[in-house]
Amino acid sequence: MIVQDDNTSKQDTLRSDDDVPDELITAPSTTLVAPAVINSLELMENLQPQHVHQQADGHEDVDNEQPFGWVVVAAAFFVQAMVIGTVNGYGVYQDRYITHEYNTSSTFELSWIGTLNVVGMDMTGPLTGQIADYLGYRTSTFIGAVIMGVSLIATSFSTQVWQLYIFQGILYGLGASLAFFPSLSLPSQWFKRRRGLATGIAVAGGGFGGLVISPATTAMFGTIGYRWTVRTIALVHLAVIIPASFLFKARVESGKDRAKRWKREQRDREQAIFGQEKHNVDTSQSNPSLTTLGPKKTRIDFSALKERRFLILVCLSFFVAMGYFNPYYYFPTYVQIHGASVSTASLLVGILNGSSAIGRVSMGLASDYIGDINTLLISSFCACLSVIVVWMLAGSSVPEVSSLLFPRWQRTFVVLAVLPVLLESCMVASL
Repeated sequence: MIVQDDNTSKQDTLRSDDDVPDELITAPSTTLVAPAVINSLELMENLQPQHVHQQADGHEDVDNEQPFGWVVVAAAFFVQAMVIGTVNGYGVYQDRYITHEYNTSSTFELSWIGTLNVVGMDMTGPLTGQIADYLGYRTSTFIGAVIMGVSLIATSFSTQVWQLYIFQGILYGLGASLAFFPSLSLPSQWFKRRRGLATGIAVAGGGFGGLVISPATTAMFGTIGYRWTVRTIALVHLAVIIPASFLFKARVESGKDRAKRWKREQRDREQAIFGQEKHNVDTSQSNPSLTTLGPKKTRIDFSALKERRFLILVCLSFFVAMGYFNPYYYFPTYVQIHGASVSTASLLVGILNGSSAIGRVSMGLASDYIGDINTLLISSFCACLSVIVVWMLAGSSVPEVSSLLFPRWQRTFVVLAVLPVLLESCMVASL
């Protein structure tokens, strides 16, 4: 009887357990941990989406265009003026080297200075872009200004061509890259509806800088000499770019600030979950879900290379850039061979740069209305067609170069100098 009673009580107990819902029958350890897990998940859901939106979806903020964006555009304009104006004005330096300081060197040897300058600026873009993303655009531009100033001062003390390769070529290109790419990409963070116009105004600074720097450099060569001219330009770089860098303000947080925020939010999250300031750091570090609030970011993102349209755009930009700097570098020497003076050659280089500023602004404005791709196709076709047609006309004028017919030849050069109005539109439309 006693055993029967025990069996009956056991059956009653089992029957009572069957009446309990399954979701309430859990292991004791699970029952104790579940509230903390639920709280942590709720906290992560409340924290993560907001910050991911700020981190990875920065262009959403530009729906509200603010007036300070035009201050950023103005600062980018002057940075572009110094950087691109100096890079595009290398033809003035090359002409000076051929006739004075390095007249024993060939044109081929001296042209490598400008080539290394451009290579140093463009090829280091992936590296300097990562530096700008991590340190911030303001810090990157400041460092670039210092490097460019030091490189130009070192150039003024150089006595060998190989030294110019290092200082005026590679080192200046590296500093230019640190300042150029932030000034190129920052205006787009402040504008959406007028993004093309804002970017066009910013990059028009390169044309304006060339319009001013090239004739001014030639004039200073004749007054204070080559070496003090280069030192003066170095001081102007520091005086213009450093103040402009302090006006740079990004609307997307830098990688350094993002890392600090993640650590701070991790600490706050641990305090909310475990009720203490520090809990089992080794365990949390071994679990990626507890140590980061966002995806791990690689040093260089190659995922865009899988996009076919992006690859086509890169190829187009590559072939456009192959002939982009040739007129700027060889134009002064070319026109002097056909009878132009040094001052006229530098003036035409200034016109070459100034006309490009018109193309940059106008094509940037056009892209806001007809679209980036349409602007790119139209401008590319017109640029290619105009180069073919105008050079045919220029070739017919070569035999007529003389002191009596120089005004006619000069007008032909001016037409050639205005070509970047169309050529620059290709570059702006591809930004």
